[in-house]
Amino acid sequence: MRDIVYFASTLLIVVFTFDTVSGQTVNTARIKFKGVGLDSTYAQVVKALGKPANEDLAKEEGCIGGREESIKYAGISFYLMDGDSKGGKTYEVKAFELTAPGYLVSGIKVGDTPATVRKKYGRKYTVDATREPGEITWLYAMNDRDGPGTTAVVFKNGKVIKIGSSYQVC
Repeated sequence: MRDIVYFASTLLIVVFTFDTVSGQTVNTARIKFKGVGLDSTYAQVVKALGKPANEDLAKEEGCIGGREESIKYAGISFYLMDGDSKGGKTYEVKAFELTAPGYLVSGIKVGDTPATVRKKYGRKYTVDATREPGEITWLYAMNDRDGPGTTAVVFKNGKVIKIGSSYQVC
């Protein structure tokens, strides 16, 4: 009898552990593609994606005291700042936006359905009321420990067309 109780309790632990692990969603404050995401350095972005197609010259920014710049690739853009980095000398990603197909962004990609996004990113989102005609935007808020900020997934005709993530810096 004791063996049956031991087996049953072990089975319940395994079932609950599997359910908990399989029900987890991605932390939308930490989404990445090709190893790049928020807080990645300029050097990490270039290592992962190569030389940018377009790079704006660095200029002063007034939010956190430092400099800002934007870099672009085909279907991908980054906004970087150096003001809160180590010694104020390292540009780090504060926002990115991806419209290019073929990149897996922590489990989702351009062209995926809302069901796929819900499965990977979860159901804790709000719908942006100020969207473009024909588009639906799901906003995943970051908690203060990870952000503050927002990850946005934009749909058109039932498919993901844009994935973006950004810190609130001002």
